[in-house]
Amino acid sequence: MSENPDREAAPETIVPASAAAAVGSRFLRYLPIITIAHFIIGLPALIASLALAYFAFVQADATQKMQTGGAMPFVTFGTSNATKDGKPDISLSLTNNGVGPAILGPIEMRYDGKPLANPTELFAACCGDQRGTSLSYSTSPSTGVAIRPGETQNLINLPRTPGNEAIWQAFNKERWKLQVRSCYCSIFNDCWIIEGMQGLPKPVKQCPADWSLYSEDARNRIAGAP
Repeated sequence: MSENPDREAAPETIVPASAAAAVGSRFLRYLPIITIAHFIIGLPALIASLALAYFAFVQADATQKMQTGGAMPFVTFGTSNATKDGKPDISLSLTNNGVGPAILGPIEMRYDGKPLANPTELFAACCGDQRGTSLSYSTSPSTGVAIRPGETQNLINLPRTPGNEAIWQAFNKERWKLQVRSCYCSIFNDCWIIEGMQGLPKPVKQCPADWSLYSEDARNRIAGAP
C-alpha cells in the first residue's frame, strides 16, 4: 500500500505596507480620470433622457392646445335692420363663429356713455318719448346661456310697423352709437371679452364682475309704452 506524503500548505504572501500605499496612491491619482470617464460615458444617456422628457412636455402642451383650439368659440356682436327674407326688423345680436360652444357671460350696453339696464332704458335713451306709441319688441337672454357654433342669439328685435315708424327710424340711426361689450367662455373655462363689432376678442382669466349689466328684462319681453 502506498502512502500519500503530507503536503504542506503554501505560506501566505504578505504584501508590504509600502506596496499597498503605492496602489492606493495610484488609485487616488487616477480617480478623477475614472470619474470623468464614467460621466462622459453616461452623458449621452442623460442627454437622451432630458430630450425625451422635453419632447413629452412639448407633445402634452401641443395636445392641450389642440383640444382647447378644437373647442374654441369666437363670438362677435352685430346689428341688422332686416331679416333674411328682407322684412324690416332691427336686431342686436351675438353670433358664435367659432368651432366650440360659447357660454355667454355678462354684457354691458351704453349709449352716450350712459349704461343701459334693459331695452326699455335703451329705447328711452336713443329714441325719444315713447308715450302714445305702439312699441312691440322681442328679447332673448344675453347672459348665462350657451350658443352653439354658427348660432346667433338675438338680444333684441324691433320689427317695423306703422305704429312705431318714428322710433324704428330713430333706432335704425342711433344703434350705431351703442357701445356694447360682452364676455363669454369656452367649456374649458377660457374666457374672452369683445367690444363692439371690430377687433379680436381679448383673453381674460375670468369675466369681470364690475360691469353695469344689461339684461333682457323678461317681464317686458313683449312691451308696450303706457
